[in-house]
Amino acid sequence: MTAAVVVGVPLHGQGEPAVRWAAAEARDRGVALRLVHAMVSPVGSYPGRSVVGVDARRGLHDLARHALDEMAEVARTAAPGLAVEESVVEGDVVAVLRAQAASASLLVVGSDGFGLIGELALGGVARGLAGHVEVPVVVVPPETAGRGDVVVVGDDGTPGCRGALRFAARRAAERAVPLVVVRAGPDARLLPDDLPELGDARPSTLQVVLAEDRADRVLADQARAAELVVLGVGEHGWRHPRHSTRRGLVGHVQCPVVVVPPDHAAPRNAVGATRRG
Repeated sequence: MTAAVVVGVPLHGQGEPAVRWAAAEARDRGVALRLVHAMVSPVGSYPGRSVVGVDARRGLHDLARHALDEMAEVARTAAPGLAVEESVVEGDVVAVLRAQAASASLLVVGSDGFGLIGELALGGVARGLAGHVEVPVVVVPPETAGRGDVVVVGDDGTPGCRGALRFAARRAAERAVPLVVVRAGPDARLLPDDLPELGDARPSTLQVVLAEDRADRVLADQARAAELVVLGVGEHGWRHPRHSTRRGLVGHVQCPVVVVPPDHAAPRNAVGATRRG
């Protein structure tokens, strides 16, 4: 069976938008959904032993199980018949989710929860995952503006964006929506060989946007009508710390943002296989 979609679940129901999105994605891919909570050890304890007693650890575990049970119901409501797995793993959130990525096809987190809010989450949990795992990492905002009708991808012209372009092209083709490729920055330009190969995907419409502006501003503007914004781990604007493109986007767009590894190739009918119309 194809690897599951994995979604990180914080306590207190903050992960519901991410779980709903991940459930729909798992359904469209025809794979299971795995809900994972990373349980941080109580102060004064370490794996295998604790100086605060078993009650504190048991209490945290019970809270985690309750949160997973609640989110499992959310997932089954969003995607009836979906196979849902639940897992509580003790350890740091980033370390746990990095380990989970080894057996996942997609890793999903919310842009709030985990004790962080808005774009700070990408600076912590999601930023610790994107570019450090072999699978795409999706960040789902707490509120969405509804399902858009275009896929937007950022391209800085480096090999690090090729995986993002292939992912975005496949997504747009299978959703039967236009693909918008954004290249931004003071030297924005397009040459015949600039766009890496999109694979065998054939989006209904391909639009290239060139703009001499900050990458996050241009992408945020194009994202107003998007169902998904796709980023790579390029060498310049999309990853450079001075631009903070990923952090800026998560705080300002109302659609999921996915960061795709350079060598990732989305298999046919694996991403959002349900066509429109």
